[in-house]
Amino acid sequence: MMKLFCPAKINLTLHILGKRPDGFHDLETLMCPVSLFDELELEESPGGIELTVTGADLPGDATNLAYKAAAKVLEKCASTKGVRMRLTKKIPMGGGLAGGSSNAASVIRGVNDLLSCGLSEEDLHGIAASLGSDINFFLQNGPAICRGRGEMVSSVGLKDPLRAVLINPGFGVPTPWAFQSYASDPQSGEVSSLSLALTKGGAVVLRNDLEPAVFKKYFWLQEAKHWLSEQAEVRGSLMSGSGATVFGVLRNDLNTLQTNLLKDKIRTYFGSSVWTEIVEVLSGTEKCYG
Repeated sequence: MMKLFCPAKINLTLHILGKRPDGFHDLETLMCPVSLFDELELEESPGGIELTVTGADLPGDATNLAYKAAAKVLEKCASTKGVRMRLTKKIPMGGGLAGGSSNAASVIRGVNDLLSCGLSEEDLHGIAASLGSDINFFLQNGPAICRGRGEMVSSVGLKDPLRAVLINPGFGVPTPWAFQSYASDPQSGEVSSLSLALTKGGAVVLRNDLEPAVFKKYFWLQEAKHWLSEQAEVRGSLMSGSGATVFGVLRNDLNTLQTNLLKDKIRTYFGSSVWTEIVEVLSGTEKCYG
């Protein structure tokens, strides 16, 4: 049996460059895996695919992205073997954290290794690109600039360690709706004054071009971003992906007591039922990808 940890991601930048002929948008986004994980167990079976999901109301059939990923790998390598999968969801759904894409990437790499399929990196990335825009990112360790519709991935590094606080309201924002709303009224996202240095030179500032469109309907998210930006513990704030998770980049000198107090402040302001978590950006050296 193989156990894998499927990390969430946050977008430090999300620039929309234009509409593509295929209906998608050309993007340039800096995505970072973070220390919030779904758990995936894989086990060889005599044949077929079995998927059990706990922690979320998701089907375990062929409509599930993890199931589709397993089917694609088995088809590509013409394997007569099967796989039994147990997925434990901990990443909020519809939150701009790409839990489903992370699950699919772990399945692609995990099934290939578990069943000794021998597929190349090119094969794995081809399967990922055929299934969704963020999956290729999770096949590579650590932060990356993703272009095209997200399938063109170039690894980068952040010069300094980075921690963030995540806030999720308990509802999701449909990604297709967010892009359609942007297309009907394209506006650039607000550029943050926070500059984050990259290891290979250059720097990035926080910006998400989907924010204006999403904030027009989901006022809670705009309020969360604004509130975070005013906290002394936070260096800058942003919506991740198409939402509904908002994050604040934390000061590097904060200790555990201070970060716990910040979480308490969040629950006091937004209500005790709000989901919040402190996460670290993963550099790619951590043993979480199997």
